[in-house]
Amino acid sequence: MGAYLLRRLLYAVLTFFGITVATFTLIHIVPGDPITFYIGHAGVTTIPKATLDAIKREYHLDEPLPAQYLYWLRGAVTLDFGRSTQDRRPVTERILEKLPNTLQLNIVAFVLAALFGIPIGLWSATRSGRATERASAVFFFLLYSLPSFWVALILMQIFSVKLDILPLFGMNSDDFRELDTFHFLLDRTKHLVLPVITLAYAQLAIFARFSKSALTEVIRQDFITTARAKGAGEGVVLWHHALRNALIPLITLLGLTIPYLISGSVIVEQIFQWDGAGMLYYDAILSRDYPTVMGMTLITALITLIAGLFADILYVFADPRLRLGESIR
Repeated sequence: MGAYLLRRLLYAVLTFFGITVATFTLIHIVPGDPITFYIGHAGVTTIPKATLDAIKREYHLDEPLPAQYLYWLRGAVTLDFGRSTQDRRPVTERILEKLPNTLQLNIVAFVLAALFGIPIGLWSATRSGRATERASAVFFFLLYSLPSFWVALILMQIFSVKLDILPLFGMNSDDFRELDTFHFLLDRTKHLVLPVITLAYAQLAIFARFSKSALTEVIRQDFITTARAKGAGEGVVLWHHALRNALIPLITLLGLTIPYLISGSVIVEQIFQWDGAGMLYYDAILSRDYPTVMGMTLITALITLIAGLFADILYVFADPRLRLGESIR
């Protein structure tokens, strides 16, 4: 088991370096740079050469690309990502300011998707071949196929524009500072509804389809037939034998859900003007804010890799072969 976890940790470290190198290279290949954005944003046509040289030295833009990456990596080890080229604030401070809002959005969406999707999938697996199971399969396939930006616009049109029962965008109402704790939480909940639905609907469909497929495959195994032949009740067969053996693919899915939600929140936050890390990431890319882009990339990669490592740890408890030291690749 120790060798298995050590191998997974090594894979995570190598993956992390691969992600940062690829992102650092791509963001510098894209046309434009922070200086060009600064000149355009400031509305000036010329800038003194001494000022340009100072900016380049500060952000190491006068160095070769490999040297720039090493400068960034040296600071990243201590979570010092430098200063943003947009407002000169420390990147770490900007990320920590926005990250809780994104985590709030993603955690609620993840919990709701898993809480409803997995039981629905397990329920569908117990009704294989029936009309309700086939109808649910078609419904979740269609649900997964809907683009998130289109769903967001439809939700906004129905619930915000026509029915006027939910806020159109933002995290709080204009007068939220005057609200007491209860009404503040109620106001925040109303603002959460539409972006959470937009983030969670496709993942709910994936949870339902995946859990159904995993359980259906296990139900067809010989040991399930043997358990039934020994007189075990249907509930015991499903929840004790079948579900326990269907956990490994479900754990894999739970680990893969985190990066999906994080990447999806970039679009959702932009549409609903949710002041989170996704919107910060989007704005940093448009303005060629290299320090912020790389800081966000590192945080996103770490969250994704931690989720993967957590799934690997859960494998140890779900699969007895790993506890016995067998090699599973």
